[in-house]
Amino acid sequence: MDNLLQLAMDMILCLLIAGILGGIIGYLLGKMKKCDDYRGRGVTTQLNSYEDESAVPKIVGTTTASAAAASATTTLTPREREGLSLSGDEDPADIAKMQAFHKSFDTIEGERPPVLSAPRNGFADDLKEISGIGLKIEEALNELGIYHFSQIAEWTPENVQWIDNYLVFKGRVNRENWIGQAKLLAAGQATHFSKKVQRGEKKY
Repeated sequence: MDNLLQLAMDMILCLLIAGILGGIIGYLLGKMKKCDDYRGRGVTTQLNSYEDESAVPKIVGTTTASAAAASATTTLTPREREGLSLSGDEDPADIAKMQAFHKSFDTIEGERPPVLSAPRNGFADDLKEISGIGLKIEEALNELGIYHFSQIAEWTPENVQWIDNYLVFKGRVNRENWIGQAKLLAAGQATHFSKKVQRGEKKY
């Protein structure tokens, strides 16, 4: 009887131990599965990130190219975009190009306008009062023998063509209406722009 009771106690103890061990093993297996799942998700995420990153250079390259094109466009000066300056300001690079462009007046298309050897009565008009003519262009015109508004007012289309080609600013004389302004100034009529020059509001 005592042997049977002891055997029963041993069996119960074994079952308890087996249950505890089973619980522990189950818990460990569950943890291992979670680790595998997490590791798998990490690998998948990393692979996806690699795939995304492989596409980034194409996107960035396109965006950078577009940005560069836009920057190139937006940083152009008004003269570069339109070939003119309504303010009378001058780009030194344009002036240098103008001065180096022609080796001889004979190579210039059009008809050279009439010139003077010196200003009448020793006083030249301030050609900078014409919107579109700055200091460097005034100096270039003076070197040609053009000192007065009345000279510019009398230019013919052929003269305009010659001056445009000489200054390397195609169409600038007509676009900025040099002749119209010169006629008013030669007649003693001030323009809005010439008044600003006279007041010293335009710096050259």
